[in-house]
Amino acid sequence: MKHLFLLLVLSCTTVQGEDIQTLYVADHQVDCTGVTEQKCLLVKNDLDGEWSYFYDQISGFDYEEGYSYELRVRVENIDNPPADASSRRYILRELVSKVPSDEAQDEKSLIGAWRILKITGLETMRSFPTMVFDEKEKKVSGSAGCNNYFASYELNGIELSFGNAGSTRKICEDM
Repeated sequence: MKHLFLLLVLSCTTVQGEDIQTLYVADHQVDCTGVTEQKCLLVKNDLDGEWSYFYDQISGFDYEEGYSYELRVRVENIDNPPADASSRRYILRELVSKVPSDEAQDEKSLIGAWRILKITGLETMRSFPTMVFDEKEKKVSGSAGCNNYFASYELNGIELSFGNAGSTRKICEDM
């Protein structure tokens, strides 16, 4: 009888070695280049992590622009994938949350440090530009790779505009 109970317990548990990951998915897609030009999801594995491009598909997941998601996905390794394909398969196990994005952002959501992920035409940059928004001073500043910059800003609903800007004038490697 003990053997039957153990067999029953083992058959009801998840597959040993099953790789379940949490993925946070951003509310918008970005242009990216894999084998061809395409749209990629922005994902991260924890709330404090950096966003990264996600070139694959998640089986069972229907992405809808304008919503942020928390997902639990099973990750399977693919033996001998085609040369231009991923060596992993992602399968939706659980949709933990689907939260609509606000059309109009308040200034609090802008405040803090940001890292630019892509600038069209400058894909070969070695270091990513940064932006730091200061709510009190209504100023933005950051690094453009080698030189630093600063400007004033104004946020009206979803429209962000910048005032006159200035920058340092260091001699940089790739000038």
